[in-house]
Parts: sequence; structure tokens; C-alpha cells
Amino acid sequence: MSAKSPKGAPQEAARVRERILEAFSSKAKRSGIRAVVMGELASELRMSAMTLYKHFASKDELVSAMVDAWALELAAIEALDLVRVDDCDAALERLLSWADAWTASLANVSPAFFKDLHRDHRESWRRFQAQIDARKRAAAPVLGPFLRPDLNPSVALLMLDHLVTWAADPRYAERLGVSRREAVRTAVSLWGNGALLRRPQLRAVPKPGAAPRSERDRPLRS
Repeated sequence: MSAKSPKGAPQEAARVRERILEAFSSKAKRSGIRAVVMGELASELRMSAMTLYKHFASKDELVSAMVDAWALELAAIEALDLVRVDDCDAALERLLSWADAWTASLANVSPAFFKDLHRDHRESWRRFQAQIDARKRAAAPVLGPFLRPDLNPSVALLMLDHLVTWAADPRYAERLGVSRREAVRTAVSLWGNGALLRRPQLRAVPKPGAAPRSERDRPLRS
């Protein structure tokens, strides 16, 4: 009769996998996937390379697990809950809330990460894009009724996608001397004021560290 595994063995293995995945994700997002050397990662985690490869057979397998976990995290952002939106003001506020959540999730991700993911791990890249695209498709029919009737909905939503993507690129924020959050919120606000059926009344957002003033709580009227 073979010896049974200790009762806590599966839980311990899961914890080790989580440690490896967390350490790998942090380094890869900060410096790029190519910058992570598996042997060095194992040393930092105080384990042998053999132990690391026991849990993840290759870097590609680690990338796959990381992308799946991150895509689920992004899909779980509930800020873009457009089902309850009933006017243009609310639609734009929800988009801005989603933009804040999106940029927060990208705060520590370098351009090198996406470059390496697209170049070296095409299958993981495709799965990541599929998750994001599914989120966009779910929002499109709900935003549609609030778009100006003279606009093509597909083109309008494509432009929103491009504006947010460009604004979220840290290179642009650095060049302009603004935060990524401010850049994305500006892009969403510009889109909303041009594409939505009625010009929304935006609420001013205080900058970090700024003294609160009652005027900032009032709508900005055109």
C-alpha cells in the first residue's frame, strides 16, 4: 500500500504556487517578462530551480497563469456597471469610475511587459485580449442608447477604446507631466462630451493633496 500524502500537502503546494506566481508577476510587470530569469527568481524565493519547475514547468506556463489571473481581476472590476445607468450624466460618471479602476490596475505595469507578452507569448496575449474584448462588447449595447443619433455606434465606441488605450500608455503621461489616471479621465471626458446624446455635467475631481473646496462639489456647467 502506498503512503498517503499529508493532509496539508495540496494546500501547501497551492501556497507555493501562489508565492511563485506573485513574485513572477511583480517582476514581469515592473521590468518586462524577458527580464525575469527563472534561476534568479528561484533564489529570491529561497527555493531550488527544481522546486520552481516542479510547480511551473516553464516560463511560458508562468506567463499563462499570470495572464489568466490578471484578466480575471480586470474582468471583475464592477465599476462599469452600466445596467443601472439611465442618463448621460450617470453613463459618463460610470465610465470615469471604470477608467480609474483600469488605470489603478495598470499603475505598476511597464511598456516592456506588454511588448514581451505580445512578442514572445502570443497565445497568452490572445487570451488576455479576448478577456478585455469581451468586457468591451458587454458594455457596447448598454452605452448605445446614450450615443448621438448622427454617430455610427461602432466607430464611436472604437474611438473610445483607442483614446483610453493611448491615454493609459505611461509614455504619454510622462511626456506631458501628468498622472496616467488624469490622462485617461481626460480622454474619457472628451469622448463623453462629444459622443453622448446630451452634454454631461461633469463633477470636478480634486487633485491629490489639494485642499477641499465646496465649489469642487458643484457640477461644471457648459
